[in-house]
Amino acid sequence: MTSTNQTDGVGPLTATLSIEGMHCGSCSALIEETLAEQPGVLEASVDLDEARAVVRFDAGQLGVNDLCGLVSSVGYEATVLEPT
Repeated sequence: MTSTNQTDGVGPLTATLSIEGMHCGSCSALIEETLAEQPGVLEASVDLDEARAVVRFDAGQLGVNDLCGLVSSVGYEATVLEPT
């Protein structure tokens, strides 16, 4: 039998979030750091110019609504553009 790093058959997913309210590099850095520090987030990248975040996460630990909630917790609004 082959062992995998997946939880309950659910592996890493990637979500693209639209983020409203960012005005500067400090805004995007705060959001990126908040996402990256969350257990289950494997990678987070925030693009200020595009007003988007791309987040790779373990779907066995959290979902896209959790990601949006994390962004909201630091004062910005996030909506899911693309869950994959």
